[in-house]
Amino acid sequence: MIKQSFYLLVGYLSLIHTTSYAQAPTTLPLAKAWELAFENYPGLKEKKAQISLSEYQQRLVKHQALPQAQLQLQNTYGTYAGSSGAFFPLPGIFNVNSGNTLPGEPEATTNAYGSLVLDWKLFEFGKQRKSVAAAAQLTATAQSNFTAYQLAVQSKVTRQYFDILFYQSLLSLTGDNLARIKDILELSKSLGEAGLKPMADTLLAAASYKQVQGEQSLQTGQLQAGKIQLMEMLTVPTAHFNIPAAAYLNIPAAITGNDTSIQPHHPYLDVIDQQLQYELLQQEIVSRKIFPSLSLLGGVASRGSGIHTNGKVNNSWQAGFDNRANNYLAGLGLTWNMTNAYNSLTEKKKAAQQVQATRFHQQTQALQLHTNLLAVYSRIREQWQQVQFTTAAVQQAQQGYELYLARYESGLISLTELLQIQALLQQAEKNHIDASRQWWEQQIIKAELTTDFTYLLQQFEN
Repeated sequence: MIKQSFYLLVGYLSLIHTTSYAQAPTTLPLAKAWELAFENYPGLKEKKAQISLSEYQQRLVKHQALPQAQLQLQNTYGTYAGSSGAFFPLPGIFNVNSGNTLPGEPEATTNAYGSLVLDWKLFEFGKQRKSVAAAAQLTATAQSNFTAYQLAVQSKVTRQYFDILFYQSLLSLTGDNLARIKDILELSKSLGEAGLKPMADTLLAAASYKQVQGEQSLQTGQLQAGKIQLMEMLTVPTAHFNIPAAAYLNIPAAITGNDTSIQPHHPYLDVIDQQLQYELLQQEIVSRKIFPSLSLLGGVASRGSGIHTNGKVNNSWQAGFDNRANNYLAGLGLTWNMTNAYNSLTEKKKAAQQVQATRFHQQTQALQLHTNLLAVYSRIREQWQQVQFTTAAVQQAQQGYELYLARYESGLISLTELLQIQALLQQAEKNHIDASRQWWEQQIIKAELTTDFTYLLQQFEN
């Protein structure tokens, strides 16, 4: 009994240790957030699947150059009455060949038929070659889409990561404000009990304290919502992740750079370029529809029937394999779809307009990226100045608050004046956090436009 109780105690302590360890906060650097998103986000997996899909499609297009072989085997039972006349062999028509039969013979018999037909397109004036090139281009387009989508995911994860840092900074600021107002509340209560200040000061300080508590609850909810949104991208629980926020408000020296040119192979531009290359190939394919196709044709066939040459008819199942006739046929065939040849002129003009539209879209996208990068560099320079001003404002407001707090303790100013100074300090701190948020937002935009996240990674690598 003692041994059993000891085992139960050890198991209980192990369970507590495991649960505590599982719920212990884990540091989530920015690079780790990217890695989790790249590994787990379903959208990226979808893009990878599309690459595999286009590769299989490319193989199928290549296989179209192989000889097309069709094998058929039939064993039928039916009548054999024949008539003279001409008809088109459209779908829904079956053929009946009749011979002279003796009177009184069965009206139906069995038949057997088998054939193998080969159609090998030897020359198509480059249509097959261009089709294979277009299929390969679709694979390249799918890979380019994956790269561009990965960049978009990286930017989105970075923004969500920095949103959490913003709400953490706000929550920390609110905690400092709550501590200051609590000190004011306790001080006003002490002065009121000593008869040095009216007791109404205590009620006013308590109201301010409750107001800040409400702001704290709101910001806590915003922080939790931000972690849930990040969980969508990482597909792992983020509630127990600890995101280090020390570097968020300690902004280093401004780095603006001088190169405002967009990379010619930027993922967002490369997607359009790959689409343009595909449309150019499609234009060449359309232009070749006007030409015919030359094929090597060949076939073998074997046919049997229950109708004998002497006019006797046998309707048993195995009789369909009697009276066999074996044949073969080989030659060259020229196929020329005149309707396609006529329509190819219009299709060619349509394809040319599509190519022109895509080129204009590519130029528009490049212009937008370049303009946005110029604007970002301009905003970063000004944002750096704002951060310096708000930093100085917080320091000065902090010093002013400490002086006014001492004057309130000495009875030289009223509580209303002190709360106004505290509100100024709170607003200065809030403005500094907002300025820092705008700074980092511009850095994220710059990283996305230049495809270089090195600066952000260096600031939040731990």
